[in-house]
Amino acid sequence: MVATQGIPLPSLSNEDLNQILGVSVLSCSQKFRFKSMAWDSRQSAGDLFVAINGISFDGHQLIKEKIAAGAQGIVAEIEPPQDLPKNISWWHVQDSRKELAHLSHEAYGSPASKLQVYGVTGTNGKSSTVRWLASILQSAGLKTGWMTTVDRCVASEISQSSCTTAPATELAEALNRHHKSGGQAMVLEVSSHAIHQSRVAGISWEAAGVTQLGRDHLDYHKTVDAYHRVKLGLQSSCKTDGAFLVPVEGESDSYESAFEDRLGNNRWTAQVEERNLKVTHAVLSGPGVSLKVALPRPGKHDLSNALCAAAMAYSSGISKEAIQKGLETGELVEGRMEQISPGIFVDYAHTPDALQAVLTTCRDLCTGSLRVVFGCGGDRDRGKRPEMGRVADEAADVIYLTDDNPRSENPSAIIEDIVSGVRDRDSIRISSDRRSAIETALSDYRQGDILVIAGKGHEKTQEVDGVFSPFSDSEVILECLGQDGLA
Repeated sequence: MVATQGIPLPSLSNEDLNQILGVSVLSCSQKFRFKSMAWDSRQSAGDLFVAINGISFDGHQLIKEKIAAGAQGIVAEIEPPQDLPKNISWWHVQDSRKELAHLSHEAYGSPASKLQVYGVTGTNGKSSTVRWLASILQSAGLKTGWMTTVDRCVASEISQSSCTTAPATELAEALNRHHKSGGQAMVLEVSSHAIHQSRVAGISWEAAGVTQLGRDHLDYHKTVDAYHRVKLGLQSSCKTDGAFLVPVEGESDSYESAFEDRLGNNRWTAQVEERNLKVTHAVLSGPGVSLKVALPRPGKHDLSNALCAAAMAYSSGISKEAIQKGLETGELVEGRMEQISPGIFVDYAHTPDALQAVLTTCRDLCTGSLRVVFGCGGDRDRGKRPEMGRVADEAADVIYLTDDNPRSENPSAIIEDIVSGVRDRDSIRISSDRRSAIETALSDYRQGDILVIAGKGHEKTQEVDGVFSPFSDSEVILECLGQDGLA
């Protein structure tokens, strides 16, 4: 294996590092200026090695190897050994991941401080909210980038994403590249993993928002309360005068969505005037402002996402004219209530709350039968599977259960978990082959029906036993519609 390089540092002294890391250097008898940093087993040693205790491997096990390879400084979560060479600098820190983030931003000249950076977290709706907020900022004349689960726009270059929130080193590089290209603002989708793993440490948010809090990633966070605490922890990184928007649930029947600013307690609400399968006409109201918008999306959850984006923008000084234009003209996110053909939708909904939001919207607009195709991912939170079955059972007329991304699990066992939450077993059609399930649902579809294919959204592959095979729900639908003449 050929070693790769880490990232260059701006010739940092021990004193510089003391200030960045917030701790004093230990066990060092010589001064040294650090010009490179490494943190991965696949990288050459670098002058400074940051030992990361990862999920599958502990980088502290590499310290002796990296010192032998030329590292002059170590950042670690353990005390230095008794036999540490006297020429080696050692910083004992509480969280190596957080310090790696701070060092990465230092390496790239603290780009986050030169941009307006916004953060969006939550169980569902993050990508859509990010894209709406980016559209609003662009409508206000700001050169704006974004990074989401689906795609990213950095320095005006759009590319596909490989994860929801990039590692801290990659984020710092992207922010720097965006700033150097003339960028003024960046909107980041922030996962709970990213917050917990300090990937966004070193970024002060112009404003941040939580779209919605439900159940997800309990395979990682263990409890719903712990998961929610992590999400809400994004507030600690907001600027002193930056808003932090959180959803308000069920306080009034007069509006369909509400948010409040935890830093200023300002309230935002949204009221629907008219909705159909293509557009939602609504009134968004906040402190001293009210505006009518025509959102090119039908979902109740879409309205909530738009309200969150509007509130974050307005709290940061963006005009209501720019907000209205940004919401009404923003490009839709692939695989988010994406209408492939009249009445046939693809959506990323893979949690109970997300599936309920999509099906509730469709139920209100459906004049025929409401049909849903979905499964659940393997090697993830098993507890949500019967919950998703229950949600589908309560909202849909016909349920087509199939594979999502089974990963290493038995697909039939996953489907059995979902079925355990369904009371009306007569409504279930089972086919572990996802293409076959979609074909059957399309064959059953009649005018006036609504069909939702949920769970994978924008994804272009399906993972089974570690193998990623090409698969796109939207492409399969289009192929079937063309063959059967349903379009």
